Amino acid sequence: MMTSKYAGFPVIDTIDLRDAADIRLAVDKVADAYEKRQDEFSFRILLPRGEKLTGKAKKLGMTFQGEFILTIRKRGLVPQVRDLRYVHDEEHYGWLLASPKIFEKFEGRA
Repeated sequence: MMTSKYAGFPVIDTIDLRDAADIRLAVDKVADAYEKRQDEFSFRILLPRGEKLTGKAKKLGMTFQGEFILTIRKRGLVPQVRDLRYVHDEEHYGWLLASPKIFEKFEGRA
């Protein structure tokens, strides 16, 4: 299986979301990092991938996204985050959340 170039994207941290119970802690961690380092912000979220897991991955991703946006808005921040979804490996979808500047640097446009 070919690995996406985004599997090597530079991130502050990678979070493996497996269940809805993991979302609150993950959102708090990502929102804290966004609040402190907006220009250097970059996180990878790994979501489950498999024949019977696509629906679960979508639900986890949508829930995480809604909670994250709500949390940073409650903190009085304006969300300036670019995201990109890709196939990370055989068992995970990858979802990058990062400052547009980080994407530009990675993609060679900075």
